[in-house]
Amino acid sequence: MPLLAVILVCALSTAPADCTRDTALDVVTRPVAMPMECAKIGELTGASALDVRREDRRYLMVRCERRKG
Repeated sequence: MPLLAVILVCALSTAPADCTRDTALDVVTRPVAMPMECAKIGELTGASALDVRREDRRYLMVRCERRKG
């Protein structure tokens, strides 16, 4: 089952339930092989590449989706 880690960077003023691809400030996707990898790659990508910090009034949301196609 091909999966995709979807890393969403949302404004702190956006409720977690409302943090989606449409409302995110930034969206990064990465292919993963297993569901457990979604959280790991999300944390690593957020911490290194996106440099998301709470004092910037942003937070990270990671979702695992099935790849289309």
